[in-house]
Amino acid sequence: MSIDLQTLKCGECGSSSLRRTGLNEYTCSHCGSMSLVEDDVSDRLERVLQQVKHHAGQQIAAEQALRQKQMLRTIGFVVIGFVGVALAIQVAMLLFGSGKRNNAPTVARAIVDRTIPTDGLKLSEPRQVLVGERPKLLVLARNETGRPLERASLQVVFHDGDTRLNERSESLPIDVLMPGESAPVLVDLPSGKNVTRQDVTVEKLSEPRSAAEGPRLAFSRVRLVQQGERVRLAGRLVHAGAAGAPALGSIEALVTLYDDAGQVIGAGRGHATGSTLEPGGRTAVDFNIDRFGRGAAIAAWDYRIGYRTVTPSGSRTAVLSADRVIRTTGAPEVFHTDLRLSTEDLLADDSERFDLRQLELLPLVAGRSTIQRPLFMTELVNRSSDAVAITPGAVISRFNGSTADGSTRIDELAYLYPGERFPILLEPRAVDRITQTRVEWKPMRRAALPGPRKPLEVQVTGTKAGTGSVLLNFSQRFSYKSVEVTGTVKNPGTAIAAKVRLWVSLRDRNDQLTGFKMIDNLPAIAPGESVPFQVHVTQHGRDFASVGTLYQTE
Repeated sequence: MSIDLQTLKCGECGSSSLRRTGLNEYTCSHCGSMSLVEDDVSDRLERVLQQVKHHAGQQIAAEQALRQKQMLRTIGFVVIGFVGVALAIQVAMLLFGSGKRNNAPTVARAIVDRTIPTDGLKLSEPRQVLVGERPKLLVLARNETGRPLERASLQVVFHDGDTRLNERSESLPIDVLMPGESAPVLVDLPSGKNVTRQDVTVEKLSEPRSAAEGPRLAFSRVRLVQQGERVRLAGRLVHAGAAGAPALGSIEALVTLYDDAGQVIGAGRGHATGSTLEPGGRTAVDFNIDRFGRGAAIAAWDYRIGYRTVTPSGSRTAVLSADRVIRTTGAPEVFHTDLRLSTEDLLADDSERFDLRQLELLPLVAGRSTIQRPLFMTELVNRSSDAVAITPGAVISRFNGSTADGSTRIDELAYLYPGERFPILLEPRAVDRITQTRVEWKPMRRAALPGPRKPLEVQVTGTKAGTGSVLLNFSQRFSYKSVEVTGTVKNPGTAIAAKVRLWVSLRDRNDQLTGFKMIDNLPAIAPGESVPFQVHVTQHGRDFASVGTLYQTE
């Protein structure tokens, strides 16, 4: 190999990438060729190579400095642009918001450092409880910081002896915990694990970012209801503010149950329906409450409501209310477990309620089923002359002497108009007869005539008596009587009648019920149109003499 001393390039490939690999020895990094040179030439060549490397390093450094300078200049332009936009927004807010400043509520601006020492949230001794069949850990947290706490939470580490099992974080069941207030916290225990101890610590505490003093919010009507093991709270809220007042949002309620010793035995949290509540409007809260401390009776309960004001732009401010916990001494209202109680039924005003004394259950009529087992029939009658019963419902408990034989639930009706008769079938289970019944009515609402139901015209066009038979266990055959009833249902109104149901009842010469059947497969009926029906009704009692009908629309 030879080296071109003028250009300092490899004589074989022309590369300038030369490196010294030994005494008077140079190797090309590109092609690997090696060359030997004389001592003076070698020294001179080494000096030249060092100068080339130094010049190349200076050139690279200059290029890097130039690139950094251009990058800093670009970043500077971007920062200046953002600052300009922010200043423009602030100026616009000052100009356009000055006219509304006098009407805006005074808001307590959060300070820069909103953190609060965690030792101000005092915790009770944790205890394991059962919520239904679910094991949980119960801790009571009390705010003794002297300041409102926003979204406070606890961290729990579970152990089995010296073994760390699991770690969970659980927030308090209320958005803002006011000074002096306590709140129960339920934490799920590790499933299938033996927990011998737990370490509970308070996570970082802080005040609300945006808050203002405001009035306490309370239910205008509230009911605590118990059906078996289920406990439920239903409450109505009314925004009593004048027109132009801020809307209310993020409305939540926390309920705590106590036994006669003052120990917490239940808690629940619910939210109001709808995202905001405008001035003059009303909304409802309806939710279940977790019970623990099985067997302990409820002797007292309390609730508190948290909420925020909402501006037209959508910003929300937490409302701080002193003494907002409202306590009630006494047990909940108890209803049969089979009753279906809607929020509207529970919270209706007294003027909206149907008088239950206007409902009558007719005397039982004995009959026989198709396999000749005893059964009983009755009818529910609306004796009011001017009020419609809305979603009437009841539970009829059956007895043979002092022996209870279960119950029958009534909940198929949407409306029962004055004079209408709704047929009911009672079939004994463990007894041969029913000697008495006990009726438990649900709270019902009323409507004035003409009422909300779409009117229909039902006409019976024909009846045909017949017989049938049924084979029981491939060994016994029973005969029974039936009646084929045909007719039409016409819609004389101006709106479509949908979800039409029709009850066809057979009555004997004494106007007592002897059989009935419901038709629930009728199609929607357009205005002015009619649809036919045909149904076979089993006759359980004496021979029929007349046919009655009852219809429902929704």
